[in-house]
Amino acid sequence: MKNFIFKMPTRVHFGSGIVSNLSELVKEYGGTKVFIISDPVIASTPIMDAVKAGLGDIPYIVYSDTKPDPTIEMVDEGTAALKATDCDLVVSVGGGSPIDLAKGITILQTNEGSARDYMFGGSKTVTNKSVPHIAIPTTAGTGSEVTGATVITDVQNNIKLSITHDYVIPTVALVDPQLHLGMPTLITASTGLDALTHAIESYVSLNASPVSDAMGLQAIRLIGANLRTAVADGSNIEARSSMAVASTIASVAFMNGGLGVIHGIAQSMGGLHHTPHGIANGLLLPYAMHRNYIGNLKKFREIAIALGEDVSGLSEREGAYRAVEAVFDLQSDVRVPNTLPDVEVFEKDFGPIIEGTMAYRMLAINPVKLTDKDVRGILDHASAGR
Repeated sequence: MKNFIFKMPTRVHFGSGIVSNLSELVKEYGGTKVFIISDPVIASTPIMDAVKAGLGDIPYIVYSDTKPDPTIEMVDEGTAALKATDCDLVVSVGGGSPIDLAKGITILQTNEGSARDYMFGGSKTVTNKSVPHIAIPTTAGTGSEVTGATVITDVQNNIKLSITHDYVIPTVALVDPQLHLGMPTLITASTGLDALTHAIESYVSLNASPVSDAMGLQAIRLIGANLRTAVADGSNIEARSSMAVASTIASVAFMNGGLGVIHGIAQSMGGLHHTPHGIANGLLLPYAMHRNYIGNLKKFREIAIALGEDVSGLSEREGAYRAVEAVFDLQSDVRVPNTLPDVEVFEKDFGPIIEGTMAYRMLAINPVKLTDKDVRGILDHASAGR
């Protein structure tokens, strides 16, 4: 067995209705005034009311001047807003974008400069710990509440990059499935497939370990058993709870095991076309699996089983391919976009997408070594459909 390191510094608090205990967590980490980072939609919903109620008598400021896919400028502006207050703890509330924004802001609160300075290829390295950060996800997919990267859009260069460091990781993840009950159907479906992508890519990664494997495979089981129900009946708290747990543990798995070509392509598409990350991952997942499954037949067979497929009597290769078919079926059942033209990405766009994908830093741990031609093949397949 190869050597490995497993990291999970975030303290996870899970439970239906536990947002009501938020003040206890804030006090435990020395917070006396809270800077809440969210978005305009969440800020006007009962979710924010529950967060405010959970703070009790602790004073707070709500910062919701945000948009999806945080940019360098948004991180810098948010940092200036935080520094202009006397807040000493950050609470982020929302999907991946508000949590990523908060991760960038908390780092710049204690490390001087612009977000651009600390992104991949930048001139500075994170050296100081961030202020305490309690992340409260309102979707079950991105898993940003437990990871050490904050994805930021560089508008000037039409690319998404990240600030990656252990100090970026939130201090606490407060995962309350009650806050997910109002999640729209498409967001439920796309973020759920995003979580499945994290679980599968980490499980078949060349950097996987027995611990990340255990978490990735359990996330696949939970998603396979619960995503359809969560989409069909958003009020089902058991399905919501299982998806919330699956999202968190899938992200712990990928933080340790790594990702692959799907995220390389999705990151490029996001920078060039502003395709939502979960939509891109969920769309690309089965097409990339179709190319990757020969790289680890045993593990892809296990994925098929975890998704509920009967592989008895099949060869290892046939059983492995059932994983691809199972994800195509799941994608179809939850009704997310399933071809590139559905998200306004066409053959004329492939050049820069391929270039960005080949530069993706985790492409080297994809289970199959890929060339430009291979990536084009995945895009061609995703254009034509199943």
